Amino acid sequence: MMYTIIYRPSIKYCNYRCEYCPFSKYKFDQSKVEKDKKLFKKFINFITESKNNFKIFIAPKGEILGFDYYKEGITYLSYLQNVEEIVVQTNLSNSINWVDNVNKQKLKLWITYHPNEVELNKFFSNVNELSEKYITFSVGTVGIKENLYKIKKLKLKIESIKNTKPYIWVNAYKDKKDYYSENDIDEIKKIDPHFEINIKNYKSNGLSCKTGECVFWVEGNGIIHRCYKDSVVLGNIYKDNLEDIKKSTPCRNKICTCFIGYVNIYDLQLENIYKNSLMGRII
Repeated sequence: MMYTIIYRPSIKYCNYRCEYCPFSKYKFDQSKVEKDKKLFKKFINFITESKNNFKIFIAPKGEILGFDYYKEGITYLSYLQNVEEIVVQTNLSNSINWVDNVNKQKLKLWITYHPNEVELNKFFSNVNELSEKYITFSVGTVGIKENLYKIKKLKLKIESIKNTKPYIWVNAYKDKKDYYSENDIDEIKKIDPHFEINIKNYKSNGLSCKTGECVFWVEGNGIIHRCYKDSVVLGNIYKDNLEDIKKSTPCRNKICTCFIGYVNIYDLQLENIYKNSLMGRII
């Protein structure tokens, strides 16, 4: 059986200080790093010993690629026969030399650009280097209007990449109602032609969804949820069999606002757009 596991590390830490992100408020704590390291090792052992096949999406609470145990663990997972794909969210602020050792057929990076945290040329240099290393990835950012001119500059730079050009996505800023004018939307669609997919809040209640059936949200301690917005505990990945847990049930939430949630709604058929990696947001 093929399952998609969205793994949520226990550690909350980021080297960036974006105002809109809650994880920027946490300080480095070595004891929590050691705890997280043990939990991730346990997860790796579970995947290694499992008879099931997996697509793994690591969705950190901040930035994890500054920690060697994640780079080493991801590299190891990428060579397992029962791992079809491993997607990692990252701000690309750390050295990328580690990808030289990874299985490039399986690693996919979901890269976030933070205009107020990193100089554009430095960020693009890393993006371009990734492309030269033949890593598959997408690049995106939050569509803060004050940053649109920087995002447009990034788009122009990415157009100059000689190898396969990554898809650039824009996450709609949804903290303020009616934040975008029609002109704003038109301008953003020039950057991300699929922006209108993300700007919507999907009325998901009662809709058929892959979560809980073949897609699971797994906390660092093994606790399993249907998705990021569903607090109901389905079991523990280290104690319960996914075959016994999986169940096709309609969504219980009123709306679904986040990409890693609504991509699993069957009716949207977004795998027809993100053909090279649904969870990696790669078209």
